[in-house]
Amino acid sequence: MADIINSAAASALASGHAGNFGGFGGFDMKGASMGKPVQGVVQPMGQALPQLSVRATGPGADIRWEDFNYPPGLRLIHFDLTELPLRLRKTVRLLNLSFLLTAFVCFLNVVDTAIFVFNGLSRAQWLVQSLLHVMLLPPAALGTFYLGYRGVAAPEPLLVHRFQFAQLALAFFAVMLATFPYKCVNGLLSLAYLSSADMEAFHVIVILVESGLWMLVALLAVLNVAAIRRINVLPNNRDAVYGSPPAKPLR
Repeated sequence: MADIINSAAASALASGHAGNFGGFGGFDMKGASMGKPVQGVVQPMGQALPQLSVRATGPGADIRWEDFNYPPGLRLIHFDLTELPLRLRKTVRLLNLSFLLTAFVCFLNVVDTAIFVFNGLSRAQWLVQSLLHVMLLPPAALGTFYLGYRGVAAPEPLLVHRFQFAQLALAFFAVMLATFPYKCVNGLLSLAYLSSADMEAFHVIVILVESGLWMLVALLAVLNVAAIRRINVLPNNRDAVYGSPPAKPLR
């Protein structure tokens, strides 16, 4: 009986039907030996998911986004101009300048408002409002800067799109702060409401300086949007902007 079984198995292998012998559900020995995909066999991950093997080159590949180093002391985001192509650094400097200028004007307003409060020319609530501006506006400007910075550095068109809306919104708000007076806000129209003769000269200087700086913030915001639109981070323009093709899967 054993001789009969062995001879039957040998004849099945010789005729090329080993895939159906023993009920293995269509396992093709010939296909497996040639390295072809076989039904019912799990392929190696490198073959099944070739998109996971990506060349570590291209724009944004060498930026250490997890290294939070900015602003100094707070370390909320990653920012390093040396990691960017030279042609992008001027634009990113202007984006950062918009954030720095916004923060500077807010802190300047706190100092000016505190002087007015201590001299009895303003209410204490105005100082609270000025401190709220410090808590809200610089973080909003920092978030907007990061959208633009990461959008052009990665590059990521969606972030660039969001940056433009956020930057224009901040520009509109800066124009309002530069024009209209409201409690601690020393808009340009505050000149029509001056009444204290002993502090009038200082108050005029405060109004002119703060309103002028807010107008500069608004102008810089518009220039930043125009500069970002000129860069054009869409995929069909990345070679011209970044000088190297985007990351491609290894074959």
